[in-house]
Amino acid sequence: MRVFHYINQNLTGDVSLETLAGIANYSPFHFQKIFLENVKETPKQYVVRLRLERAAHYLKMYRDLPVAEIAIGCGFSSPSIFSRAFKNYFGISAESFRKMSLLEISTMSKANNKAEEPSWLITQSDEWQKIQISPPPVIKSIKAMKFACVQTMLSHPESIYFSFKSLLQWAIPNGIVSDSIKYIGILLDVPFFTPLEKCRYLTGIELKEDIKLKAGIELIMLKDGKYASFSMKGNYQETMNHSIALNHSYLDDLGYDMKDFISYEIFDECPAEKPYETINKTILLPVKAKR
Repeated sequence: MRVFHYINQNLTGDVSLETLAGIANYSPFHFQKIFLENVKETPKQYVVRLRLERAAHYLKMYRDLPVAEIAIGCGFSSPSIFSRAFKNYFGISAESFRKMSLLEISTMSKANNKAEEPSWLITQSDEWQKIQISPPPVIKSIKAMKFACVQTMLSHPESIYFSFKSLLQWAIPNGIVSDSIKYIGILLDVPFFTPLEKCRYLTGIELKEDIKLKAGIELIMLKDGKYASFSMKGNYQETMNHSIALNHSYLDDLGYDMKDFISYEIFDECPAEKPYETINKTILLPVKAKR
């Protein structure tokens, strides 16, 4: 978890094999071998994939941002290196990718054996418009909160449940759990460009006081700022689709744009005690005012 947390926090910085191996307290040779066995990618392949997937999101989210700026902002040392890596991975140039619809990207991804979008994921405007969020989303100012988090992948329908179960095994003996504590889920990827089984998801429990975290648990901050917010019940497929609909069908009228593609969900009840789909969740998406 320490290595994954470091990569998440430093994706555009020093994520060399030597640095990651040092964090894991292994030699570079043994670290790469263990990482490959567990993740099915080498550390370099994993980092490059995350950078390219982030760039793909930015190309679609920030249409006026120059490709060269996206390249550098996503951790590539030069626009030319980024361009080669992007075309190598997606089979098309970044400029052409930006002009494609999500449906066209989905078709291309299937043809290239890249991320095949799940059948339930909405990709067209007429589908977004059919989703009614009630009550309608609002813009909220959220104060910073800190959470103890562990990372899981959405490779199994019960991944979120078991991840919270594991987190509680540490939290309960340490006196962290109480009726006022908040539980959070943080979706770091969306299966437009990332295979669902590789979508990273953080499960977390609020920390009211400083406490020493055990190996595998990391401190994550929900930052001060403006968030588009709405409440809902449903499985994580419905949660993702409602979040997509919020971005494409509601934010314009609210006068805001997405600030990042990471989404947060605050649970009204402990997700280790009830099925995910039965719990009311407050969805938070970071936003910025339109210029």
